[in-house]
Order: sequence, then C-alpha cells, then structure tokens
Amino acid sequence: MTHDTPRLARGAGGALPAAPMAVEAIRPQAGIVGILGGMGPLATVDFMRKMLEATPAATDQEHVPVVVSSIPQVPDRTAAFRGEGESPLAAMVDSGRRLVAAGAGVVVVPCNTAHLWFDELERALALPMLHLVDAAIAEALERVPDGGKVGLLATDATLASGLYLNRASPDGRRVHWLLPTAGEMLELVMPGIADVKAGAMDSAAQRLTRAAQALCARGARAIV
Repeated sequence: MTHDTPRLARGAGGALPAAPMAVEAIRPQAGIVGILGGMGPLATVDFMRKMLEATPAATDQEHVPVVVSSIPQVPDRTAAFRGEGESPLAAMVDSGRRLVAAGAGVVVVPCNTAHLWFDELERALALPMLHLVDAAIAEALERVPDGGKVGLLATDATLASGLYLNRASPDGRRVHWLLPTAGEMLELVMPGIADVKAGAMDSAAQRLTRAAQALCARGARAIV
C-alpha cells in the first residue's frame, strides 16, 4: 500500500504487505512457518517473495524457516461461499496437516476468501494461525491513521462476506474502506483476478490498475 500512487500486490490471493511488522507477526519463537498455499499458486509464490524481501537477513541461515503445502486442487472458495460448490475446508485441513507433520509451529494462508473458514481450520490444526485480514487492517491503520479512505480490491465473495468490512483492530479501530462499484467488479476486478489465475499478467495488471485508479479518484489514499 502507499499514500500516493496505488501499488498492487502481484497475485490475487491477497498476500501480506511487504513490511517488517508482518514478518515479525509470523516468525514463531522457535520452529518453522507453514504456508498453506495453492489458493492460488501465484499468491503463494508472491507471499514467499514478500516475506523474503521483508526479512532483515544477510545470509541464507538468517531467513525464516518455511515449509509449504501448495495444493491447487482445493475446491473454489468463492463458489463454496455462493453455495455453488464443495466446501474447501476438508482439503485445507488435509493440506494443513502436511505442514503440522513437517514441523510447522505457525500457519499462514495467503488467500483472503479461505479465511471464511479460518476458525474451523485453526481448531482442526491445533496450531496458531496468522489472520491475513488482521494483518492487512493493522498495516492499513498504520499507513492511513487519520480515518482516510482505503480502497479494497478483492473477490466478490470476500467483499460480500464482510471479512474486511466487519472486522476491527484489537483496540476497536476500523478502516474506512472504499469498495469498487458493481460495474468495476464486473468489468475489471473479477476479470483481473481470473487473468492472474490464468497467467495473463499483462491483462491482469491493466484491469486491476484501472480499478485501483478509480478508487483513488474517489478518494482512496491506499489500496489493499
């Protein structure tokens, strides 16, 4: 996120901001960070890149130890939310248990819509998990602390579920979210996300940048 020109995170899964505070939030006191990925695969890679870039390491050995389970065959989260497809929970639990077996001490899921099943997943894995939305809210409040508008680009399921809109920081502060219009969702955001999943990155960048610019024109000072 940025105060001036929108900087879009590459990957539609909503990877965390590349900030040291995010790295410290996921670094366990001892052990390994588990990344429950594949939703989509590029979001997983993007998250790993951001984590590496934000880690103050001078040698290989100083980086955060990570294990990854990237299983793209997890049922579609948006379809499940709409009641049009199978729940992804069982597949996410199975993927997460691979991380537990590999020694993970904390789990991160770089997919916004997957957080609709966050509580059930955390209970099933019996491991602490970093909540993506909480991390994004903390970053948004740090970047725009005075109640300014923050644009939100996400799937229609993420927006309709209230994952961001209904959540506050631990001290009760809320982000003033600015959402795309219905037309922007139909013509730019959802097609842009589909482009990312299909590997059409140039088209995705054009569409999502246009959506971000529209939010900025309506007063957004940062983009998630």
